[in-house]
Amino acid sequence: MEISQVDVLVVGAGAAGLRAAIEAAKEGSGVLVLCKGAPGGGTSTVLSGGVFRGASQGKDPGSHRLDTLRAGRGLNKIALVEILVQESPVRLQELLDWGLQGETRGGFLFASGAAPVWGKPILECLMAKARQAGVRFMGSTMLASICPTEAGLGALAYRIKDGKWLALRCKALILATGGAAALFARHDNPQGMLGQGHCLALEAGAELQDMEFVQFYPLGLAEPGLPSLLIPPRLADKGVLSNGQGEDILLKYGILERPAAERARDKLSQAIFSELREQGEVWLDLRGVSKKDWMEDPLSASSVHLLGERFGGFRRPLRVAPMAHFLMGGINTEEHGATGVPGLFAAGEAAGGLHGANRLGGNALAETLVFGARAGRGAAMWAQEAKKLQDVGPLLEKALQRLLFSSGRSSAAGPRDGLERLRKCMWEKGGILRNRQGLQDALALLGGSGWDPELLPDSSQPQELTRRLELRMGIRTAVLILKAALRREESRGAHFREDFPEQDDRNWLGHLKVKLDKEGSENWSFEPVVHWESSGP
Repeated sequence: MEISQVDVLVVGAGAAGLRAAIEAAKEGSGVLVLCKGAPGGGTSTVLSGGVFRGASQGKDPGSHRLDTLRAGRGLNKIALVEILVQESPVRLQELLDWGLQGETRGGFLFASGAAPVWGKPILECLMAKARQAGVRFMGSTMLASICPTEAGLGALAYRIKDGKWLALRCKALILATGGAAALFARHDNPQGMLGQGHCLALEAGAELQDMEFVQFYPLGLAEPGLPSLLIPPRLADKGVLSNGQGEDILLKYGILERPAAERARDKLSQAIFSELREQGEVWLDLRGVSKKDWMEDPLSASSVHLLGERFGGFRRPLRVAPMAHFLMGGINTEEHGATGVPGLFAAGEAAGGLHGANRLGGNALAETLVFGARAGRGAAMWAQEAKKLQDVGPLLEKALQRLLFSSGRSSAAGPRDGLERLRKCMWEKGGILRNRQGLQDALALLGGSGWDPELLPDSSQPQELTRRLELRMGIRTAVLILKAALRREESRGAHFREDFPEQDDRNWLGHLKVKLDKEGSENWSFEPVVHWESSGP
């Protein structure tokens, strides 16, 4: 097994990972960024809308704070929200100073990307800055296990291109692995966004929280034969969103927030999914949208050619359906990304607590910059104070043997079939509209569906082994989402229980948390929130 050493290891090359790497390097640490694909390639940042929310420097962030807290339904960590609204203007200006081409308008920064990869300029800007700062990259490599020690951490990684296992020693490790929306049949994330970091953090001793809160973006193109393109949120208000009977969905469900797909993503997703289940189709008619309205914001303007001309939005109504978009829950961290496991940090969508029960549009990318920088600084400070690294080779060898304990055996279904079944199960039974029976059925299916993700093939089959490793971690994260959703017997934000349709502040104003005990069993707990007075859902 090859062995390498670095001060700070960053896992994930999206905006959070790159911003963390830049900050850690600026503080004097040697930094290596590990990513499954090509550095700066298939990340959620590239596929995002490229929109950052944040008040202009020197202006009161009060509305940003208030809107974020309203969206979170009482479960935001107040300290994290305050940091976000105070520091995001500085981080956005910093990005512009580094060369990002974009437009500032109405409390937002719009990157100059084009549909469907609006976020590409963000990654290009951060990649250039990271390389300038001396950050090193290792692509086509997958983190498979984290082994904390009294003097540093060991990271077991698999290099996909040549099928080699690597032992990485580091003083600090930052998980910036993104979310888990690709666990669902319809999603707008990269295909490998399966909750890898959540699983690895839990197994390394970190605590997860709020895993039941999965945000679905309500307006995804659902035309047969066309990609599931994210439709800019303001177009739903300008066009007509209707069911098969011609009823206006915003009026029917009393959704008053505007833009609805930005400020009421939870309610609009639930409404559209209900209509799909009852009526079979939901339509967005953009034929009456004026040229002025199309050009009102950069996100809509950049979609004119693709959505209006190529995909037919100027000529006919378009079928739409929600898509899994973002995981509000994640690794429990403090203000600088520390997880409670010595030397282990997290940032971006991998971390939980900032958004509460539902995320406000535009806050995800702002979060990557603000808390990526904080995690990078925190990890660098930790690395400077860390003891001399100990030999982690034996620990990582044991971790590898645990992963490959059944090497050479085969399971009843391949990883592609297993992932397809997992996604179908999560979409139908653990998705937008949930109930006890569906969640219990989903847990039973994942426990007895005829395949075992622990049955790994020989490592001479790199792609096959990579898919099984992803599936193993994806299943564990999916099960955590289902278990948390089953425990929370109320509806709040993005979590909707058909059998408990009301928000219940008396019993459920708080965080569901999970951590492994010394024997590796899940220990679930509930932490009440004491700082918030309900104003209703």
